[in-house]
Formats: sequence, C-alpha cells, structure tokens
Amino acid sequence: MIIEIQQPVTKEKVQEAIKKVSEGAAKKSLRKHFGKLQRGLDGVDYQTKIRNEFI
Repeated sequence: MIIEIQQPVTKEKVQEAIKKVSEGAAKKSLRKHFGKLQRGLDGVDYQTKIRNEFI
C-alpha cells in the first residue's frame, strides 16, 4: 500500500493519512470458522498416526 503525503510533511498530515487508511481496513475474524470441522478425531491420536506414516 502506498500513502502519498504532499510537501511539506507535517505531523498532522501523517496522522490524518494513517487515520484514513485505518478506517478503510476492516478487521477480519476467523471466529466464525471455529468448530466447523466435525471429524470426531482426537487431535493427539491423529498427529501420532500421521507422524508414524513417514517412519
């Protein structure tokens, strides 16, 4: 991303540019995806099984 600030650069112009960029960017959350995969597997057993396949 490029932020262009016209000369002379002042503290107020920089803060205004940062504020403008931060308002446009929305926070994205992965919370809606938690718990969606229902596999019925125990995590430790699954890891043990997968790691033993390479030996």
